[in-house]
Amino acid sequence: MKNTTIGIIIAVVVIIGGIYLFTRTSNTPSVSSIPSQNQNNNAQGRVVLSITDAAINMSTISQINMTISSIDIHSQTNGWITTSGTPQTYNLLDLNAKNESKIFTDFQAPVGTYDMVRLSVDKVVVVPKTGAIQEAKLPSGELKINTTLVVKDGTTSSISFDFMADKSLHMTGNGNYIFAPVVKTETRSEANVTVNSDNTIKINGGHIDTDTTDGMDIDGSVKNNFQIKADEKLDVVNGVIKIHSTLNTNKQN
Repeated sequence: MKNTTIGIIIAVVVIIGGIYLFTRTSNTPSVSSIPSQNQNNNAQGRVVLSITDAAINMSTISQINMTISSIDIHSQTNGWITTSGTPQTYNLLDLNAKNESKIFTDFQAPVGTYDMVRLSVDKVVVVPKTGAIQEAKLPSGELKINTTLVVKDGTTSSISFDFMADKSLHMTGNGNYIFAPVVKTETRSEANVTVNSDNTIKINGGHIDTDTTDGMDIDGSVKNNFQIKADEKLDVVNGVIKIHSTLNTNKQN
């Protein structure tokens, strides 16, 4: 699975509209953790989240199905805003084959600067071309990424997460899968975003505000410029991910 990249892109798009926002009001999900004074603020934007896959080749895998239950954005002013609470499952390899990004949800958010995004992953199911279907072990179902998402009045902003499978997917000694996400994050302000009738989305232009790579360790912590080494030998012991060196130390003690 080396030289293979699986990507998920979550695109947050903010558009200040007039008539368009009025027609979309009935379909807008609820927003949580926003102080009452901000709910009356007219400076709000439409937010669209989409999923895609940037895989090049997964020679031994036919499907990687990721179920996402919610995506939240955070600012110092508004706290956490929940964008969606409806779980959705995406076949990452299918998205890659079609070269598409798909909408996750569509909602309204206040203008401002957001410093973190929280992605809740319920499960990742790996379907190999040979052998049994397996649910990959996640160090944590909660992935928090520090970022800078600038939402300006009357403009469009986006945030993209590209999950790299060759750095994220690992196999234990007994053939089980571990998915410890390594994610490239890019945010844009004043971007050009097109949402098509089939729910595909295209993002172009704008100013890049964030361009970082973060990885999840075996304890679920997320670190900048980090990844579990490809040659690291991992195992799951009593539901906890362990590195072989740690296992050996524990045995000696």
